[in-house]
Amino acid sequence: MAFAKFFKNLTACMAVLWLVGCTSKPLEQVEFNRSEAVTARIKLALAYLEQNDFPKAKQNIDKALEHDNQDYLPYSVLAYYYQQIGENTKAQETFKTAISLSEKLSETKQPRPDVLNNYGAFLCKQSEFNNAYQQFEQALQSQELYYNQADTLENIALCAHQQQNQTKQNDAVAQLEKLEPKRANNLKLLLK
Repeated sequence: MAFAKFFKNLTACMAVLWLVGCTSKPLEQVEFNRSEAVTARIKLALAYLEQNDFPKAKQNIDKALEHDNQDYLPYSVLAYYYQQIGENTKAQETFKTAISLSEKLSETKQPRPDVLNNYGAFLCKQSEFNNAYQQFEQALQSQELYYNQADTLENIALCAHQQQNQTKQNDAVAQLEKLEPKRANNLKLLLK
């Protein structure tokens, strides 16, 4: 009987010590990964933009900026947000901020090609064709790692189609054929 009481008390003491041990880590030692927080907020914002839920998208972009206002990614998505709601002047200013920040954060001191591509697509929609092509070309010629050249070539072809520049359109489709033949064929069908 005495052993049972002792064991019961020992078990209770062990449980209390375990619980204290679980909470003994000071709050300031808990690490907060700003980059992961920004990425999570941006993913949420893009999902809301896809659903045309602009207030929730903006709320998540703002939270991402609170986590890190020197990261280009929230500004890039903010520019897209402004584009979607028709605030083109703000979109253009914000794209420029994203480009500038991406350049500062780059090892090669060049803007990120994905931001240049997105800005080029925006400019094309504004019928600023020459400026759009400059952004697309800069993206394709970047020394930064860029795995979405096909996206840029497709954007060039679509932009040239909008401008009715058959030569530029054909050149872009021909380059796209070398990278992704099936995608180039689908684009040809679309542009007919």
